[in-house]
Order: sequence, then C-alpha cells, then structure tokens
Amino acid sequence: MPEVVNTSYLSSKVDEGDSRETMVKVDNVSMMFNMASAQLNSLKEYAIALVRHELNFKEFWALNDISFEVKKGDVYGIMGTNGSGKSTMLKIIAGVLDPTRGTCTVKGNIAPLIELGAGFDIELTARENIYLNGSLLGYSKKFIDQHFDEIVEFSEVKKFLDMPMKNYSSGMVARVAFAIATAMVPDVLIVDEVLSVGDFMFRQKCERRIQELIRDHGVTVLIVSHSTEQVRRLCNKVIWIEKGHTRMIGNAEEVCDIYQLVGGRVGDAESERLILSTLEDTNVDTSPIACDAVFGDTKFGSAAKLAQPQQGHCDTVVLCSGEEPTENMIATALSAQLGAKMLTCPQKYLPDATISALEELSPRRVVFCGTPQNLDARELEAQLPHAPEVVESVTAGNNLDLGLAAHEFGCAHGGWGRTALLSPEFCIGDQLAILPAVCDLRAPMFFINTSLAIDERIIETVCANFDRLLVLAGENPLPSALLQPIKDAGVQVQRFVARNEQEANKLIFDWMKHEFASDLPNVDTLVVVAPRHPEDAYCAGSYAARNGCYVLLDNPNNLDYVAAAVERVKEFGGQIRHLVFVGDPTVFNEVDTTILHRTAAKAYLDSLPSRN
Repeated sequence: MPEVVNTSYLSSKVDEGDSRETMVKVDNVSMMFNMASAQLNSLKEYAIALVRHELNFKEFWALNDISFEVKKGDVYGIMGTNGSGKSTMLKIIAGVLDPTRGTCTVKGNIAPLIELGAGFDIELTARENIYLNGSLLGYSKKFIDQHFDEIVEFSEVKKFLDMPMKNYSSGMVARVAFAIATAMVPDVLIVDEVLSVGDFMFRQKCERRIQELIRDHGVTVLIVSHSTEQVRRLCNKVIWIEKGHTRMIGNAEEVCDIYQLVGGRVGDAESERLILSTLEDTNVDTSPIACDAVFGDTKFGSAAKLAQPQQGHCDTVVLCSGEEPTENMIATALSAQLGAKMLTCPQKYLPDATISALEELSPRRVVFCGTPQNLDARELEAQLPHAPEVVESVTAGNNLDLGLAAHEFGCAHGGWGRTALLSPEFCIGDQLAILPAVCDLRAPMFFINTSLAIDERIIETVCANFDRLLVLAGENPLPSALLQPIKDAGVQVQRFVARNEQEANKLIFDWMKHEFASDLPNVDTLVVVAPRHPEDAYCAGSYAARNGCYVLLDNPNNLDYVAAAVERVKEFGGQIRHLVFVGDPTVFNEVDTTILHRTAAKAYLDSLPSRN
C-alpha cells in the first residue's frame, strides 16, 4: 500500500483589513498536464498512434484550486516539498503558463528569476549574452548600455567578459543571470530557488540585493524556497502548497513552524493532529524527564559510546561488522551470552573510536563475529591496541550458517538460555525491538532467507536445545506448517504477527511487560531507535538490556510511526523518566525529540497523586 502525504487544508490567517494595493491575485487556480501513457520516440511513432487512436494521455493536476493575494510590499513565500507545484505556480504568475482553471491577475511589470541562465547561448561571450538575455527580458539596448557596468560589477566577471560562457562555472553563469534580471527595478520580483545557487558570498549578495529592492523601492517579492530559515528571515507571509493543494496560509513564523513539524511527511490526518496537539501544548514542564542522545562521529563511534567503556574494564569484547544488519543481530545475541561488550568496525581496519574503546575496556578476550566478506579477523587482530590473552573467531559464509556457528560457539562457552529466536533477515525493526529480551534471555538468533524455508539444521538445533521459540513475522509471516515439526517436538512457539513495525513494537512491548514483570517492574528508560538508520542502533539492544530498559521504534519521516511511538510512551502511564535517542541530529532532530520528551513529561505529571 503506497504511503500518502496528507494534503488536507489546515488553516488560513489573512488580515482582512489590509488596505494595501493588491499586486498579485490568484483566484481558484488549477493546472492540469497531460502525461503520455506510452513512450513515443519519434514523430512517426506519434503519427501512427494518432491515426490508430492509440494516443492516450493521463491527467496530472499539478495545482488544485489555489487562491491567495499578495499585497504591495509583501515578501511572500511559497513553500512545499518537491513536486508540490510551487514552480508551476510561479510560472503562472509570471505568465509563462496559462492555468487550466481559475485566474491570475498581476499589477505592474514582473522580473521573473525562475531559471537563471535560461536564454543564454553558451557559445557566445558574457558581453554578448548580457545583451541577448536582456533583450529576452524586455530590456532595450539603450537600457542595457546604461546599466552594463552595473551588471558586470555585480556579477564580478569583468576579467572574463569576452570569454565564451561554455567555459564558465555554474556559479559564474548564475552571477551574470541574476545581475541581468535585477538590473531593472520591477513592481513584482519572482524568485524560484535562486538563493540556493552559487557560493556562500554570492547568496549573501543576492539576498542583500533583494532586500535593497524591498527596502528602497517597495518591490513586491514572491520567493520559492526549501529553506525555512531563509523564508523566516525574508518573508512576512507564506502559503504552504503540498502536492498541489493549499495546506496553510499565514505569517511566515507560524507557517514555517507547522511546515517543519509535518511538511512532506507521510501519515494520515489523525496522526498529524495528535502530533500537532502535542507540540502546541508548550506549558508542559519537561524538567522531570531526562532526554539524551547517543551518537558518535560515525556509526562505529555510536557503537563505542553504547558500549559504555567509561564504566571500566570487561572480560570479553565481541567485534563485528558495522555494515550488515543480520550479522550485528547475531553478534548482539552472542555478546549477551558471553557477558561481553560489543563494538563494530569495517572489514579491514579498526576506527579510532573502536581503538579508544578497546583501550578503555582492556578485554582479556576478543571474539570476532561475522562473515569473511564483511570481517577480516586476521587483518584486524594485528591492529588491536593491546594483546588480549584469547582471540577467537565465529565465522561462516552466510548469515544462516553464522547463526548456527554462533550457537555452537556459545554452547562451548557457558551455554544459552532455554529460548531461541527465529526471524526473516529483512525484519530489522522487529529485531531491534526484541533485542533487549534476546539479551536478557540469552537467546541465540537464527535466520531464514527470503524463500521463507526453515533450514533442517535450525529445526534440529531448536528441537534439541530449547523449550521455546520466538518467531518474528515481518511482512510475510511463515506458514504455520513450517513450524509444525518444532511444535511436535514439544517446543512452545511464540509468534509476533503484525501488519507493520509499529504494531509489532506494541506486541513486543506488551509481551515483554508480561515476560519480565518480576524482573523489571519499574522500567523507567526507553531507548529510541530509527529502523531506517539501523547502523546507529546495532548495539542498542545490548545497551538496553544492560540498563534494564526497552527499545522504542520511531521513524520521524512517518507521522503514523511517530503517533504510534507517542501512544507507546503513554502506555507506560508516567513511568518513563529517561529517554535515550540513538542517532545524530540528522536521524532525530530537535522537533523529533521534543514530541516524545513532552509526551513522557505530560504522562508523568498526570500520574502524580496531586493531579488525580
């Protein structure tokens, strides 16, 4: 089922008493494009299809019933994700396109900066292109003569005026184009992502020029930008268009705030309302709830921090690849069985973060766990910062065999618990959620491939050594018949079957609460990980098990996912006092952490006796 971006109307806050002159009026504008249903590579193919009545088109509505007004002196921003119709809207305002329905009225002359460099002939020199491009914009030769030196000075290409523009960099072309387009003081200036091209100094120069036109000449400006910071800085009003639909109109600060929260994210309207209501409640005191982020400069640094080397020496360290999810899950289970810390590294070298952690931990034993294509134990052993007493390897040619090899190794070094886990290789989110239980139960992890057939060796191993088998389902749950031989051997089978990772996370949460009720009666910490960035969270399971807490799945790009995470936090009824986000700000930004932080704080405050 495809994921859908919400396009429902949110709100419009426009000052009805604004008596300033209207410069641009967009009234119920819709724009439809015909998209060919088949590829035609020549005029001959087109003619044949036309004669045979096989020329079919699919309608694509780039804009749907858009209305707004831009007053004189406004700096009006148009925001939205890629493909939302922003540039189409500007082209209608500039007169490049005629709308399919509705009207667009513009008062005064327009300077459209929609595609910098359009109309240049790269075989001509910059001097020649200034006149050529200027004439295309409607400037007379006399006007260009009068402003020629100004254009050259602004573009900073005086030394290269008589060089063909094909030898110019893209930044130099942008400088010339912007200088030509802003040589005239227009009534309305239209800017489409112009301020995102060129170097930093050029972008600053463009901004100063635009601000000068606004301040000194009262020019009305329409700006399309993906940068909310830029829109906040330059604009006083904003319309947010999402997939051709108006989502919100209002002052720049307010629209940018909401856009940053939910703009372009998939998810239904109910999830969106829940998240917005959570963030609107700014009076919640979050101080009782600790909120931390654990991440390193690289994924190997993240693993080193999760290993908590500052807690002192440990007897054993398991080293595994940081590249392949299934290998890391197997290594996590093995590290728990050995009572070891886990670190990750590339195939042939130890990163600085891993070396530093090894130096602090000073393990007596190092165990390499992985497939040879991802982990070269012989190469890595030579780089260990000190010589451990014991160096061992658990290797196999594929993940299925690696799980069996890890089980055999664990049996020879103290033995496993009475529970095992079976999972499809691709079921990463479910695996991350159940890792604390895997570690606590000292359960080995066995895997099946995409064919969903259970290897006979796994069936024999489970039947001979375990009382219970936990089975993760993923999107394609195992047929019950495949598990029947294990059930017939008297092994209890516990399946976690859910439609998606959010539901699986809840099933696992509920099961763990029951399973560990006596051992973990007062769980007060949640470790939050993003399955879309598992490389940051491979060691989160063992971290959670050591610290007696659960793993919560969250995907900030999916509002349904975030809403499900909010509900999971609420289900703890104010018990959560600490949130640990695994991943840097590109995984969980300030807004993402605030949503759960505020939810946990409100649940805690509501649970206090004085509140009830």
